[in-house]
Amino acid sequence: MIFFNNAATTQQKPEGVKGAAPKTEGEVRPLIAELFGMKHPENIAFTQSGTQAVALALRTFLKEGDHVITTVTEQDATIAVLEDMGVTYDLLGIDVYGTLNCDALEELIKEDTKAIVCAHGCSVTGNIADLETVCNIARRHKLPVISDGCQTAGAAEVNLVNLGVDVYCFTSHKKLMGPYGIGGICFADEKLKKTFDEVNKEIIGEIDEKKLGGLFVSVGFILEKGIYGVSMWPHRLAKRFFESSQSLDKVKVYGNFGTNTRIPTIAFSVEGHTPEEVKEYLRKEYGIVTKAGHHGSRLMHEALGTADTGLVRLSIGYYNNRFQVNDAVWALMKLTDQMDFYLLS
Repeated sequence: MIFFNNAATTQQKPEGVKGAAPKTEGEVRPLIAELFGMKHPENIAFTQSGTQAVALALRTFLKEGDHVITTVTEQDATIAVLEDMGVTYDLLGIDVYGTLNCDALEELIKEDTKAIVCAHGCSVTGNIADLETVCNIARRHKLPVISDGCQTAGAAEVNLVNLGVDVYCFTSHKKLMGPYGIGGICFADEKLKKTFDEVNKEIIGEIDEKKLGGLFVSVGFILEKGIYGVSMWPHRLAKRFFESSQSLDKVKVYGNFGTNTRIPTIAFSVEGHTPEEVKEYLRKEYGIVTKAGHHGSRLMHEALGTADTGLVRLSIGYYNNRFQVNDAVWALMKLTDQMDFYLLS
């Protein structure tokens, strides 16, 4: 089996993650802080998942009647929390390449705007938001930025001090290659962390120290290899798949691959086949696991014009290799009846 669904979860973990010795929150925080360029590890809170991290962050710092700016790249779960809370929002859209149109951000800010909610990485196209620009605009208007980093943590270099994010949420089981069932939030200062703890300590409950141990091992692995070393290989494989697949007449690839600031996720469609048909073909004929549908972000699909069908998503992780990418390209060549061996690496 070839696993290309790493944007949902990483199947293969670094040695020692499974069965890792228990660790305390205090032992894991310094590693998370080092990975994300934080100066104060004590400003990290752990949660039961990345989804819970985002939801609790929104519920802590926003209230009914507030107005926020958010984006079409957000997860459905994020929008659902805002709507459930009675928070109104305006959406920042994308350009023709699927990248956030940051030039339009300032126009959306109103007198009663309380925050900017911006996902760092898009779960559909793999584009990374220009958070530094978003945060610079936010600072001019004295607005906090709450960011869902579940797609980018472990998949790209993240320096929270340089970015200027106030609240950054992450999950363990995706590109951090840690265990399922643990996530966290990084806060820009002690005041934000204290407010969060006062509101949510009983809601979160006890964090499993065995899972903390697994996260300790996985983040330690990334730090040992270097985030560049861990992230660049999947990025190169994703670029190779993009270059080959977009050369096929019946394949359309979505997203901006003209930049290195992205995660190794590729969304595509195949003319004459539904995304579900392509997914099943890849799985049954070649043992390739991908994902079809909306990938938890219907707003992004509406912006891309693919809301009715969704797309196939192929997401690459650290333990994938170029032979597996060749198999995926070969499978698409067979499906579209366009055999061109030049497209194989």
